[in-house]
Amino acid sequence: MKTRYIKSLAILLSAGMLGGCGENAWNDHLDGFKEPPVYSAVETVSYTLTAKDYSTLAGLKANTAIAEAAGESAELKAIGTNACFSSQEEARKYLPAFLADSSFPYFTLNNGSSIKVTYALSSGVSEAVDAINSDCPLYRVSDAEYQSAWGSDEDFISGFAPVTPAASNLPKILLGAFPDAEEGDYVLASYYESAQNPVFTTVEGNDVPTTIEEDFASDQMSFTIDDIQLPGTSTYVWKRGSYGGVNYMQASGYVNKENLDSDSWLISPAVKIEDNATLSFQYIVNFFANVEKAMEEFTVGVRETGGSWTTVEIPNKPAKLGYDWIESGAIDLAAWKGKTIEIGFHYVSTTAKAGTLRVTDIKVLPTGTRSMTRAAAAEVPTVAKYALYRFNGNAWEMPANTLVLQPADYTAMGSTYGNLQDAQPQEYLPIYLRSALPYAKAEDQTTVVYRYYTGSSTVNRAELWDFNGQEWSRGNIATDQYTRNNNVWQFNPSVNLTLGKGEAISKLYYQTCVDWVFENIDVPLGSTSITSGVGYVTKYGNNEYYSGSSAYQTNVDLRPSAAVSQYPAGYEDMSDAEITELEKYRFCYEVFPGALAVLHQDARPVAGMDVLYTIDFLVYEPVDGGVKTNTYQMVYKVAGPGEFEFVSCNWWSDGKSPLE
Repeated sequence: MKTRYIKSLAILLSAGMLGGCGENAWNDHLDGFKEPPVYSAVETVSYTLTAKDYSTLAGLKANTAIAEAAGESAELKAIGTNACFSSQEEARKYLPAFLADSSFPYFTLNNGSSIKVTYALSSGVSEAVDAINSDCPLYRVSDAEYQSAWGSDEDFISGFAPVTPAASNLPKILLGAFPDAEEGDYVLASYYESAQNPVFTTVEGNDVPTTIEEDFASDQMSFTIDDIQLPGTSTYVWKRGSYGGVNYMQASGYVNKENLDSDSWLISPAVKIEDNATLSFQYIVNFFANVEKAMEEFTVGVRETGGSWTTVEIPNKPAKLGYDWIESGAIDLAAWKGKTIEIGFHYVSTTAKAGTLRVTDIKVLPTGTRSMTRAAAAEVPTVAKYALYRFNGNAWEMPANTLVLQPADYTAMGSTYGNLQDAQPQEYLPIYLRSALPYAKAEDQTTVVYRYYTGSSTVNRAELWDFNGQEWSRGNIATDQYTRNNNVWQFNPSVNLTLGKGEAISKLYYQTCVDWVFENIDVPLGSTSITSGVGYVTKYGNNEYYSGSSAYQTNVDLRPSAAVSQYPAGYEDMSDAEITELEKYRFCYEVFPGALAVLHQDARPVAGMDVLYTIDFLVYEPVDGGVKTNTYQMVYKVAGPGEFEFVSCNWWSDGKSPLE
C-alpha cells in the first residue's frame, strides 16, 4: 500500500525540482494559445493520467497509425472510452506519442529528463476483477423461478419479499441455471424484491382472468418467452426496456453489430374470452429492411391454450420505420368467444437484416370480473435489484468487500438506460463510494461492479478502488518511467539520481539512510530515540557514522576521527584505512540499498532488460593529509519488488569492495 515515503518522494521530485511550477500553470493566462514552459535543466517529474488524457491519447494520429498497422483500432478506441489500458504493454506502446504531444503539460522537458507516469489498468488487479471483466453473465430471474421460490404457481409475486428472501433463494436458483459452473465463475443476478409481504386472497369466480392489461412495469410480468432460435451466442431475443417513461418488451436479433437468425415468441398468460372482447397494443418497428418486411417478420397469433397459432391481422400499420409508437387498433376476438386463449407476439430475424421490435400496453377488453387468485399480490410494489455471486465449487455465494451498483443508483446518476458509459465511471464512482462507504479508513479497498455500455453492448464491469483517507481512486494502477533522449520519449524504468549539495532530494535520501541505521543498527544496540546520541546516529538525528550518511551536509562523511568520536566501540583496534573501508562497504552494500527499498517500493524488474539505479553522490574524505569533497557514482540493479542489488561503485578501482 501507499506510504509516506513514496508520497514525500513524489512531491520532492515534481514540486521541488520544478521550483513550484504547477503542471498547468503555464496555460492559465492566455485564451487559445498555450505558451509552453522553458526548462533550463534535466528534470524528473511525476504525472497521473486524467480521464481526458486517455481520450486524447486514443485520438492522436501517431497512435491511430500504430493501431491500424497492428489491426488494433478497436482496442485503441477502447482506451479512450474506458479511461484505462488493458495491460502495461499496451500503455508502453501508446504513451510515448502522448508525452510528446503539445497537449501534455511537460512535453518541452529537456533531453535526459524523466517522467514517472501513473495510469489505470483494466486487468491484473485481482482474481475477482479479472474474472468479472472477462466473463460474468447477467442472469434474470424468471416467473417460473419466482413460482418455485414461493412454492406455488398461483400465490406468488414476480419478485422476492421478506418471507421469501432473495438471499436464501438466489443461490438455489443459480445452481439450477448454471449446472456446469466451475469454481471462480461469477454471475450478476437481476431480480425484483418487495419490502413488504404480499397477502394472497382468493377471490370467488373463475380461476382464469377475463382481461389482460399489461405495460411491463416490472420485468416481463406474467408473460412467458418461447425461444425457438437464439441469435448466435446471445442468451435472449426478448428483454424488457424502458425509455421516455414507457416500459416495453423488445425483441432483436442484432448482436455485437451482426444481423443474426432468430425466432422467438412473447406469450401472454391465459385469458378467457367473454362477449365481444378485443385485443389492442402499441408497437414500434425499426431497422427492418422496410415496412413490408417488418410486418412479415413481426406477426401476432392467437391460440387456444395448448393449441396451434392463428395469425390475426393488425389493423394499423406504420407509414415508416422509426421509434414512433403505433396504436395497433382493435383486433376482434369474437372467434374465440367462450374459450381460453393465449396471445403471441412473434419475431424473426435473418442474417440479411435484424430489426428491432417493441410492444407494450397490451389489452384484452372489455373488462370483465377481474378474478385472479393473487389479486392482492398485484398491489405489492417491487424494486429492481442486482446481486453478484461467485461459485465456490459447491455453492453460489456473495463475495465479500464488493459493491454492486443498483438500478436506483443509475437513475440517481442521471442514466436513462440503467448503465454507465464513456468516462462516467471516473466521474460518478468516487461520489458514489463516499456515500456508500462513509466510514472508510485510509488504505481501505473495495471492488465496484456496474453495468457499462461499450458503444455496441452493455457488459458487466469490475474495478478495484482505493481510499487514501480523503478520496477514492482507481486501485488497478501501474507506474512506468519514460526518459527523453534525442527528442524522443521511451519507456525506461532505470533511474539516474544526482544527490547534490544542499538539495531537498539529497536530504530526503540521506535522512532515510540515517533512519535505516537507527532502526536496524542502533535500536538493537539499545537506543530508544534517534536523537539520543547512543550508537552510530548523532544527537542531532540527521547524520550517522555507521556508514557516514549526513542529511545535514548532504554527503557521505568518511572521516575516521568523526566515526571513532561518535561510537568508539564500533571501531576499536581498527586503523583509519580499515574504518574508511568498512564505512564504504556499509554505505554501498547495506545502508543505501535499505534506503532505496524504502523510497522506491514501486520498483519492479522488467523482463528482457536490467533496471538500473545510478546515483551520483558527494563524499567528504581524507585525501593526501587533508580533507576533500569528491564525487562518486554507484549503480544498483532492481532484483525484485522494492529490492536492490549492488552492482558497482567507482571509489573502488574494480567497482567492488575488497570486503565483499
